Amino acid sequence: MEAARADWDHALRGLASPAPLLQSWGYGEVQAGEGWATERIALQGGRATVLLKGRGRLARAYVPRGPVPATRAVVADLVEWARGRRLARLRVEPEAPAEFADELRELGFRPATTMHPSRTLVVSLRDDEAMLASFKPKHRYNIRLAQKRGVRVEEGEDAHELHRQHMATARRQGLSAPTVRHYQARLDHLDWCRTYVAHHEGLRLAAIMVARFADRAYYLFGGSSGERRELMPTYAVQWEAMRAAARAGCNDYDLWGIPPENDPDHPWHGLWQFKTGFGGNLVELCGAWDLELAALGARAGDLTDRVAGARRRIASSGYLGSSTPERRPSQPAVNNSLPGE
Repeated sequence: MEAARADWDHALRGLASPAPLLQSWGYGEVQAGEGWATERIALQGGRATVLLKGRGRLARAYVPRGPVPATRAVVADLVEWARGRRLARLRVEPEAPAEFADELRELGFRPATTMHPSRTLVVSLRDDEAMLASFKPKHRYNIRLAQKRGVRVEEGEDAHELHRQHMATARRQGLSAPTVRHYQARLDHLDWCRTYVAHHEGLRLAAIMVARFADRAYYLFGGSSGERRELMPTYAVQWEAMRAAARAGCNDYDLWGIPPENDPDHPWHGLWQFKTGFGGNLVELCGAWDLELAALGARAGDLTDRVAGARRRIASSGYLGSSTPERRPSQPAVNNSLPGE
């Protein structure tokens, strides 16, 4: 298993720079533990970690941030594989620019609901002073204020504390949050994954989860208790995670999603302000695309999933006993950080 994992990830690194985290061996293992069947496909000139749900003629495939590389020829080969497997539908969400949508349309794909952010900010990692200089003045001030007032950040693998902090944010914002099990799976299976917890005089104030793969760091989840906001703990944890990634040799830091516009009326306007304050380059990807290979089978499979999802929700509320995992990638699209400043 370890040899196969190393070979897969090494091949990905040779096909794209940076190779996408969601195509890594570890991410496939995470999703295999959350209800998907995972297959890793060697294509002509590429690779694809494929997540499958449904059986027989109802089977559908999803390829998060893949295939790798995102070229017309590799996607076409993936389509041939899907036809050979007699799948009802193939969904791809390549790590490719928005213009790649034209290639996908020509191959017969149609736009689909995205599972992961199609717009994000990627911050270049440099030495401390150069990074700080690239941030907005308020962010530089808040980071230095947190340091001056004694906020400390601890790197570790504390899924329970991350869950506590994320739940506090989710309650304030009226959102759902993953379970401890979801966080722990990423700590256990991803190539490199850690939590960063900000604390001050015995209080734990904020926490985030960051993964690294192929010279890029990814900010996956985060939250804050809402206590001692004047100490700027959410700025402190992001800053320390960026500094640590830079020291480890990462080239950049993906903030993993950004709300659509600088709109003061948008419910996530605070998140927009928080993330854009770290500078970074706006990256716009082509989004998710579906190729229906057997329309009736795809729709029947979707209906089966909705019924099963309803049963799981009832079960989790206590009416039918224990619940089973939702069969969709559990990484949130944008709401990984909702700062309480």
